[in-house]
Amino acid sequence: MKRFFYYFAWSIAIALIVYAGLELQQLLDEKAATEFEPRPLWIYVVIFPIIIGLLLRTPKFMLERKESRIGGFDWSKFLAISIPAFIVIVLSILPLMPIENIPYPDFYEPFNLILFDGTTAQTIAGLVFGYTLLDSFKSEERRFQESTSDLFNAVMKFTPKG
Repeated sequence: MKRFFYYFAWSIAIALIVYAGLELQQLLDEKAATEFEPRPLWIYVVIFPIIIGLLLRTPKFMLERKESRIGGFDWSKFLAISIPAFIVIVLSILPLMPIENIPYPDFYEPFNLILFDGTTAQTIAGLVFGYTLLDSFKSEERRFQESTSDLFNAVMKFTPKG
């Protein structure tokens, strides 16, 4: 029951933060429309989902940390999932940076329409990046599950069929 209230309180907190964030996004959208300056809005659209992704993983991360089960960092998960999401984020705000004559990669043009057609790509990439960033910390339980599954696979490999 204690765990239920813990997760419920986090759910309410995340909902309130999302509500406040959407209100702030609305204000930035109105300001961008009146001042013709979209940079603050686009930077916010990119950063806010990262914060939400971090918040979505924080309750379990805090429990794992409290129980001292965190023992390392899963670099393969981080490199395989977080880095591509981060690249999408960077490519989506690169044209808004005040740097002149940026040499864009050759593969950028096909993705340009996808990235700037709306905020869906930035939102998904930000959520994935934020969540995976905290999820990449290995827990002792996860290591046990991996070693148990390796043991199971080894036993099944040498078990006679039939």
